[in-house]
Amino acid sequence: MLLARPSIEPNECLVSYLIRISEKNGFKHIGHLLRHAGLAWKNNRVPVHQILTGEFDLTVYLLQLGLTSCSSKIEPIFHSFQHVIDTPYLLVKYPKVCPDCIEEFGFCRFEWSLLPYLACVRHGKLLIDMHSGTGKRLNWYRRYLNKFDDDTDVTNSLSNIVPSEAIKLSQYIEALLNGRNGVTCPEILQGLELRESLSIIHFIAHYRSRLLGGSFQPLSMANSELAQHYQYVWAMLENWPDAYFKFLNQYLENPMSNKGVGGLHKHFRDLYESLHRQNENKGIARVKVEFDHYIENYWPSVLESKRITRIQLTIRERNVVSKKEAAKILNCHPDRVDKLVQQQKLTPRVFEGKKHYSREQVEGLAIQISSNWTMDEACEALQLTRYQLKQLLDAGILHTLQRPDTFNRDWVIDKLQCQELIACLCQKARKRTSPLGALSLASMQRRGYSIVRLVLAMQAEHIEFGYSHDVDHPLSCKQFTDFAFK
Repeated sequence: MLLARPSIEPNECLVSYLIRISEKNGFKHIGHLLRHAGLAWKNNRVPVHQILTGEFDLTVYLLQLGLTSCSSKIEPIFHSFQHVIDTPYLLVKYPKVCPDCIEEFGFCRFEWSLLPYLACVRHGKLLIDMHSGTGKRLNWYRRYLNKFDDDTDVTNSLSNIVPSEAIKLSQYIEALLNGRNGVTCPEILQGLELRESLSIIHFIAHYRSRLLGGSFQPLSMANSELAQHYQYVWAMLENWPDAYFKFLNQYLENPMSNKGVGGLHKHFRDLYESLHRQNENKGIARVKVEFDHYIENYWPSVLESKRITRIQLTIRERNVVSKKEAAKILNCHPDRVDKLVQQQKLTPRVFEGKKHYSREQVEGLAIQISSNWTMDEACEALQLTRYQLKQLLDAGILHTLQRPDTFNRDWVIDKLQCQELIACLCQKARKRTSPLGALSLASMQRRGYSIVRLVLAMQAEHIEFGYSHDVDHPLSCKQFTDFAFK
């Protein structure tokens, strides 16, 4: 029997409860306590992981100690992971604590034993799991709850500056554990269970580590190091899917191997296969949707055609086209595409030694060209000679979207601005009967009024003029007649 039999707190970790009992009854650590209760494991070892998950039934040993039976609140969480085990990383290998909470409440909370729970939400500090001086880990077999196994106090010697992402992640996990609905979290996590959310978090953290040339091994990482990984993932989830696309773009600069394109292929194939295998998990399924969109929009040739059939496509046409396809869309010679790149009107994406172009950008440029005028089309619509039109263009009265230069010989004249100019002049036209002695357009030009000077005078209303609508050429400059000086 025991001298002191404290009761377990509602939110207490079961191993924390054992440590408190050992401390109050003079045992060196929980191994000695459970040996006293009849657990005869070699070297006084204790199945800590199984106790945390609820797999190991302590009922018999607690009764031997004169204590009522108690169960871990993590047990139902652990069992939910057994349905679809998408991530094995749930529980810590070494404990981590908030010294301020231990001092205030006298026990360790059960959520501290979850890997992604990084910071104490109440005190806004990272949890402690390592001695700042010696680098030794906090141990389950310590004599006192608030000390390391060498009897050094667990004090918060870390910086009080905690990443906001670490606090938000811990708040999110705590809310899920307490069954609260309407948790504030990134949109991609809304409506997911804890195991599904952790699957997303660990999936991204794993592939980010591989991208950087390492591996994600959270069980062996200190809490401060874990925070660096998790805060990056949380920031990505808050800016989903744009941040995820930027993350995938980094593969282009960091192929998985030194084989260049082969390494890039390996990256995407590996990602794709992992997402496909875990597609039953709602969280992973959401990641796969955005991965499918990324491949579809940017790098459709990165996967073999027989594999891409499993990607859920949202549009019939690929959003990446070859140089030949781009030229066909623009109705030009393929060499013209290179000129457009030099003019910075098209942005190439080099992949497998070939240049690809965004279909959206190419089609946008094609629409811009087709919906405006060439020099001949503008002359026909405005009923001007090429010389007159060139004068108006040089004077800036008519606008261009493209002028001939080293890389281009074609004009693209702003059709909408031309239409607005003619409409404006029509409004300024005389509404009354033409006066005697009114002059024609040709007569005004004989009097020294160039087409530029005439249009400027019409805009400034320095001269009066009439307007006769031409059904066949509604934008013709020849519709303006009967000029008279004010």
